[in-house]
Amino acid sequence: MRVAIVDGYVDEPTCLGVPPYISTYVRYTAGALVAAGVPEEAVEYYAIDQLRREPELKEALFDADVIFLITGMTVPGRYLGGKPITEREIKEIGKIPAYKVVGGPIKFGFTLQGGSRAKELPFGGYQLICRGDVELAAYYVGKYLVEGRELPEGVFNQKRTAKHVDKFAPLGAFIVKHHFYYPNVICEIETFRGCERRRHCSYCTEGFYGSPDEREPEKIVEEIRALYREGVKYFRIGRQPNILGYKAVKTEGEFPKPNPEVICNLFREVREIGEIRTLHIDNVNAGTIDAHPVESERALECIAKYDTEGDVAPFGLETADERVIEKNFLKVNPEGIKRAIRIVNRVGAFKEREDGLYKLLPGINFLVGLPGETKETFRKNIDFLKSILDEGLLVRRVNIRQVMVFEGTPIAEMVKRPKTKYRKEFEKFKEWVRENFDLPMMKRVFPVGTVIRDVLLEAHDGEHTLGRQLGSYPILVRIPEKMELFKKVNVVVVGHRERSVMGIPLPIEINKVSLKLLSYIPGISKKSATEIVLKRPFKDSVELLSLFPQLEPFAKHISFSKE
Repeated sequence: MRVAIVDGYVDEPTCLGVPPYISTYVRYTAGALVAAGVPEEAVEYYAIDQLRREPELKEALFDADVIFLITGMTVPGRYLGGKPITEREIKEIGKIPAYKVVGGPIKFGFTLQGGSRAKELPFGGYQLICRGDVELAAYYVGKYLVEGRELPEGVFNQKRTAKHVDKFAPLGAFIVKHHFYYPNVICEIETFRGCERRRHCSYCTEGFYGSPDEREPEKIVEEIRALYREGVKYFRIGRQPNILGYKAVKTEGEFPKPNPEVICNLFREVREIGEIRTLHIDNVNAGTIDAHPVESERALECIAKYDTEGDVAPFGLETADERVIEKNFLKVNPEGIKRAIRIVNRVGAFKEREDGLYKLLPGINFLVGLPGETKETFRKNIDFLKSILDEGLLVRRVNIRQVMVFEGTPIAEMVKRPKTKYRKEFEKFKEWVRENFDLPMMKRVFPVGTVIRDVLLEAHDGEHTLGRQLGSYPILVRIPEKMELFKKVNVVVVGHRERSVMGIPLPIEINKVSLKLLSYIPGISKKSATEIVLKRPFKDSVELLSLFPQLEPFAKHISFSKE
């Protein structure tokens, strides 16, 4: 018996599964198979990028009895760690002579680009198409396999519950070891699925899952403990539309009241599991903060106490245009977002730190192409961001995306083609943000001398090496030298671009470091770098700084090894 899980990657408003992330879908499916009696050793995992790079792995799929293809992108993204599966590749897998199941967010439609309308794929060659939940389908398919019964065909419509997740999640922890990034994988962790709002944002697919179906805290901790035993140390509590909505108290208003005690206990218990290197969050509803500032601040303060540095609380502003907000049933107005930004700054940004990252900062999402958008919308967006700069607030990042349209969402009835009518204004807005907001904000958030720890080197770009921390919305680090990939290094920030920082690996081994890297240190010209190379080896900092005092700000990062 051989069952193969092919990971075509997922990206939803509440779940990310593009490397280095491994999605809940993959882990739950593996766990469901084991719960049904399929031995762990019979379950294999293949990321789509592995199949592209290693043809022999693709050949191995022809020996599988069952193939589960899990994929689906319902928000647009740009990825460094992997490329989502294409329509052509979905068709190719459909031709493999095995029993094939397809599931995940792809049930809502297929598209890979913002500013587009998703289409329904025919899924030719797939025996079971999951319009319900692929993990529950895996449980039944596994049962049939073990019992030797004929496998079902057609459409699977059944939906899982939190109790199913509690059963499957720990059992599926073993699959992380099959991931090609392992042990450098981030596991998305679910607290609940479904949106607590009575009326959902026009474009969002989370409403398809219905009202929140919450897991119990002890079951979440049990899952993380199982993953930790398998060697995972990087986690994001992200598979929910609003972390402040977890176990929230229902009120008469639009937003339930946060439950700080439950959130605080959950994060504390997770940190007590062991040496967790990343504990981050995703999705914070600024409308909740605006409606319940006291309870929200207490919950966020506790998150900032137990999470790890570099965490981001993303706010879906989408637009600063009140007319567009009203037309698309969005969560909160610009002033509400600003109040939420102030609170997150208060609990996560302005505490004392040494040379590392801020503990918790807000992020802002803009969505372009929404109904009601005009030329004036982009001016209002710029004015909003200017006010953030003028007030001296910190924002970790600004995402600008174009809307994707899926059948069944309110926006599908409002527009035929989601592309913005105002392409010129849109491009000017993006350019303004990158030059006038991102760059100055990058210098505030990552000042020269900031140390970014555990940067995973993932790709080469010419003679540069690109890396990121394993975390939520990590900053792209550009090292101006080719280095070995998939190793982790600490770096010190020496410069800035609009969407990335320039960094030098630590320690700076002054007697061995290249001329090129030396010349990137602020205050060190190419001439000075050449002089340093000609005068080394140096025995200690006294000798070095007597000749090159401009290195004083980096003195604590300099090593004098002569080997």
